[in-house]
Amino acid sequence: MFCIVQYLCIPVGELSTNCYLIYDEHRQGVAVDPGGDFELIIDTINKNKLHIIHVLLTHVHFDHILAVQEVMDATGADLLVPKEDEPALRDPQLSLFSFAQNRAMIYLKADRLLDDGDEITAGSLAFRVLHTPGHTPGSCCFICGDLLISGDTLFAGSMGRTDFPGGNNRIMRRSLDRLTRLEGVNTVLPGHGPSTTMQVERESNPYLNISGYDFNY
Repeated sequence: MFCIVQYLCIPVGELSTNCYLIYDEHRQGVAVDPGGDFELIIDTINKNKLHIIHVLLTHVHFDHILAVQEVMDATGADLLVPKEDEPALRDPQLSLFSFAQNRAMIYLKADRLLDDGDEITAGSLAFRVLHTPGHTPGSCCFICGDLLISGDTLFAGSMGRTDFPGGNNRIMRRSLDRLTRLEGVNTVLPGHGPSTTMQVERESNPYLNISGYDFNY
């Protein structure tokens, strides 16, 4: 079934985390990584008359979850969390709250744990879950139409850090290799910074240059 995928990007918080509101022609959709500035997110939802069904997390780091509870309370959405990152909902080391100055730990409970290959529906939209660990053990990307919501796995011209608790550089390289092989994906919406395209990243991102990069499988 054909559907129109629309999205809004809202940079939030002191780390300018990209919160995405992704919705269909009936204005039903999801909020991805509401990482702060909850008033701004909720105001954007209300101004655009959106019905947010799910809150999706690409991973559980504090800068991606600070406004989760407020968005859930305002919209009635449920919370979908990558399975391998579920322990970070209770562990300030894994969620990096222990590194965040003047930040009290936020305790959240997932309504659904996500695994590789799972499908999420919101209105006429369907999102496919790709488990892409490396930045965190549970880091996921979401595919919706020709959009790739890449979280902190893939950035324009770069990749996510692997030196935080739970990160792994070798596993990250495998995840990036998987992304290079995706078909039908055009626009990339990363967790920080500008959007890009898979074609541009395949051609110019040094971390996706498989021929010049040792993956050490």
